[in-house]
Amino acid sequence: MAILSLFLILLLAAAMIAVLIWLDFRLGKKNVVKKELDEPAIYTGEASLITTGTEFFDTLFEEIEQAAHHLHIQFYIFNEDCIGKEMTSLLKRKAREGVKVRLLVDYLGSFFLKKKAIHEMKLAGVQFAYSFKPGFPYFFYKLNRRNHRKITIIDGKKGFTGGFNVGDEYLGRDPKLGDWRDYHLQLHGPVVHAFQEQFLLDWEAASGEKLSGDSYFPALDEGTQTFTSLFSTKQIYLFFLQQIEQAKTKIFIGSPYFIPDAKLQNALLDALKRGVEVTLLVPMKSDHPLVKEASYPFIRELLKSGGHVYQYYEGFFHAKVFMADENICDIGTANFDLRSLFTNSEVNCVFTDQKLIRSALKTIEDDLARSVIMDVSALDKPSLWTKIKMQTAKSFAPFL
Repeated sequence: MAILSLFLILLLAAAMIAVLIWLDFRLGKKNVVKKELDEPAIYTGEASLITTGTEFFDTLFEEIEQAAHHLHIQFYIFNEDCIGKEMTSLLKRKAREGVKVRLLVDYLGSFFLKKKAIHEMKLAGVQFAYSFKPGFPYFFYKLNRRNHRKITIIDGKKGFTGGFNVGDEYLGRDPKLGDWRDYHLQLHGPVVHAFQEQFLLDWEAASGEKLSGDSYFPALDEGTQTFTSLFSTKQIYLFFLQQIEQAKTKIFIGSPYFIPDAKLQNALLDALKRGVEVTLLVPMKSDHPLVKEASYPFIRELLKSGGHVYQYYEGFFHAKVFMADENICDIGTANFDLRSLFTNSEVNCVFTDQKLIRSALKTIEDDLARSVIMDVSALDKPSLWTKIKMQTAKSFAPFL
């Protein structure tokens, strides 16, 4: 009887905790203000595509070296490893030279950045802040919601955005994942102002410091390319949905995680019924538990309906790219999953310039050549262990 009573008490306590966490998430989502640009930002400028960690950090460091007025740098992950230390050393030096350096990182994504390293940066004059530091009220909601943006602004004139974070793994130094494949845009011209606006909103939300003035938005010559920058999950989601529904010939999705909601999945299946060629590129290796298993039911449906799914085997594929009919392309930070599309803070950049699209297409072709096409038979009869992981992943899909 005593054991039964104890069991009932524990069961009741667990139920109460579950209800409190559910309320925390529900009320948190309703009441926590998201400081994001309300409408898509349309600017001209110039962009080039970067796809390797070596090229990214070489180019980034070279541009940082030339900064004269300010450096605004935002990453989801900022590791204190070899490349991270090289980055902090450079930022400290620029701060000592009189450049205003502001570094914004996600609290959970950069959790292992040591206090000593942060203190040393601050002593050198680098201003530092965490995005989305958990706290009350709505502790669990705030813990779950992450700032996944990667934005670098140099003097309000040049910028970077895309999939790369700061860590040795992005240079292919992780023995498990191997060579790292990502897509990042180097930006010049007025388009940089859109990213500056969002950085200043994120910086104010994290640090309390409100920044404004012409020095952050210098007059720049118009560029030859036009970009639409998407900063809210709603904007990004609607863009994907509308492009899938309107596609006439081809849809390409590249993402390390593929966990769409029912509406996006049905839109892809409807596109296949219309005769649209749907191609999905995902990594063969996984950098997080259960994400592959969470994607299997969706991938199986696509394959059975005539879609093509490729697995990148030459390292780890982390790029976030979407293309419709080879005339509109989206590259940014949002994965094609529930977390990026409904919870995180993200930024995507949309363009129609044919020269830039041809560059992206060439990169996609190279990546498909380093991939193997999946056969639906591989998912028709999963092992018992895979079935268990798939069922577990289904329950936790919004948090993966």
